[in-house]
Amino acid sequence: MKTLITCGLVLVALMFVAARAFGGGMTDTRSSGRTPAAVVVGSGPLTEKNFWDLIDHSAALEANPDAQLADLRASLSGLSASQIADFERMFDESMRRSYSWDLWGAAFLANGGASDDGFEYFRCWLISKGRTVFHKVLASPDNLANLLAPGSAGDFEFEEFAYVAREAWQAKTGRDWSDMPVIANMAYDKQPSGETFSEDPADLANRYPKLWKRFGRW
Repeated sequence: MKTLITCGLVLVALMFVAARAFGGGMTDTRSSGRTPAAVVVGSGPLTEKNFWDLIDHSAALEANPDAQLADLRASLSGLSASQIADFERMFDESMRRSYSWDLWGAAFLANGGASDDGFEYFRCWLISKGRTVFHKVLASPDNLANLLAPGSAGDFEFEEFAYVAREAWQAKTGRDWSDMPVIANMAYDKQPSGETFSEDPADLANRYPKLWKRFGRW
């Protein structure tokens, strides 16, 4: 009996480790593995708090990207078309706000390279991790090293996260997502903000000491 119990506990532990790795390797800052109560949104315009509450709710399922997308999709389906458009606008604002050379360099180092598209998908991934992680990394991109679970590696990207609100709006209205009112106003700066990063190993190690310690390959 004791042998069976021990084997069961080992199996559960291995499943947990595998799930954490599949979910992008973020250190779990939540006190419980259970999905929090559904987010209650009023009938008025979506607020920034509502926006992050919805993402934080889905991030409780980050170990399974498909489950996280399903959770956010379900939350958005209960909103009005205008509220979904508000969500898309705030998502786009977060994408533009994070369009900086400093963050791009961190993505380049963590992912072993980052093209234009790769950096876009990295920012989707970062937003999907929720309000606290997003703001901590935005404040100092080298903080990313402290927020990733030990031993995590791979591509920190989540392209599909960018499409959830568009798909929800399309399902709600029966119209193509390109007709969403906010789409016409989506324009990025031609260049990221801040000082460009150098791919020189010495410069990367100096600019991102914690990330270099974890991901430096040269």
